[in-house]
Amino acid sequence: MNYPSWTIEGLGSGWLIGLIAITHVFISHFAVGAGIFVPVTEYFARKHNRQDVLDFLHHHTRFFLILTAVFGASSGVGIWFSISLVQPAATASLIRTFVFAWGIEWMVFLVEVTSLIFYYYGWNKMKPELHQKIGWIYAVTAYCSLVIINGILTFMLTPGAWIENRSFWSGFFNPSYFPSLLLRTTVTFALAGLWGIYQASRLDRDHPLRTWMLRYSSRWLIPSYLVSGVFLFWYIQVIPGESLTAMTQGITGAGAGNLSILTRVAMLVGLLTLTIAFMVLFGPYLNPTDFTAKKAIWLLVSGFIVTGAAEWSREVLRKPYAIRGFMFSNGLLAQEADEKLKQPFFEHARWARLHGDVGSAMFKTQCSSCHTLNGYRALTGYLKGRDQESIYNFLTILQKGEENPYRFIMPPVLGSDDDLKALASFLEKEVKAVETPETAAK
Repeated sequence: MNYPSWTIEGLGSGWLIGLIAITHVFISHFAVGAGIFVPVTEYFARKHNRQDVLDFLHHHTRFFLILTAVFGASSGVGIWFSISLVQPAATASLIRTFVFAWGIEWMVFLVEVTSLIFYYYGWNKMKPELHQKIGWIYAVTAYCSLVIINGILTFMLTPGAWIENRSFWSGFFNPSYFPSLLLRTTVTFALAGLWGIYQASRLDRDHPLRTWMLRYSSRWLIPSYLVSGVFLFWYIQVIPGESLTAMTQGITGAGAGNLSILTRVAMLVGLLTLTIAFMVLFGPYLNPTDFTAKKAIWLLVSGFIVTGAAEWSREVLRKPYAIRGFMFSNGLLAQEADEKLKQPFFEHARWARLHGDVGSAMFKTQCSSCHTLNGYRALTGYLKGRDQESIYNFLTILQKGEENPYRFIMPPVLGSDDDLKALASFLEKEVKAVETPETAAK
């Protein structure tokens, strides 16, 4: 909490990261999968003297280069920009902990992009053997990028023994590292298959390559679905118990209609995943002649939704932490929470004075990492109909430690009794400001 806070009204600062990150994850996973798909397919084509397949790959690589090197790279920069503004404390901790991993990742990415550029412009200009080798270089470096980033992403949910020993290796090879890596690997192959299906579906219906390429691309996706369930089950086993409870409680309450938002998203991911699998099986694989480009676009959109929903679920499982067990989502270190809990807020939140009065400063510093006032996850909506005393009583509950029923989804609220009253007063004014005249009159 020793950094200035940056808020976005309406959307919320957290969703700024989410929208950029989901787009980047979708593109980057495709880049890894297609980075393997293209050289493997080139090897097959050259071995069997399939010039038509090589021509298809040449065209496919152009689209691949633009999507990954331009949109993938720019969205990656966007993630750094957004997290530095929204979560500066967590970003600083990740840099300090994994500085060498980040350095290696940037070097790997440089080789990855360079080899992709040479690979695309080398079609029909290089010797086949050299061109194939450059393709393998890209495939290896693209996958190495996933290997490195996966360690940092999984660390944020399951830091494991790092909490006690602060070891780089304990944090990197954390409990969820390997199941996540294998699960993401299957996702990369599936996305490569989806993009191959889309590109093949755009060929003329009477094109001799169309049927073969649709079936070939489908073979990249279907096996991924057969093994991904095993890796997903393994991944679920290592998720912290309190995180998993947020999902399982919704499932057990399904009969009564008591579904948590996380449960609903998880069910959406499962249903769409099965839908994609069956559409690919009974579409481009078993019935390629009737498969259209419009259906392929629907598959891509569904794949994007599944990827985004899965990444959103992973982020939600971290609540109320940015780094589980170490730092809360508002930048408060877990080990300092008890010490600072009821101290005057301005004594340990140096930058909060920039926000003026205590109430607005507490909201922007402690609440705005997850909530807005009148937009997404608006506090004025959650607190609708409450007066200052009711809001104050709710805030005191967030300071009750083990007796706090919200401790698994919300950080504790720091501040003295006067600070809580100031925050309650600020929130009450905001609630009344959005009430209708009829409601306000009552």
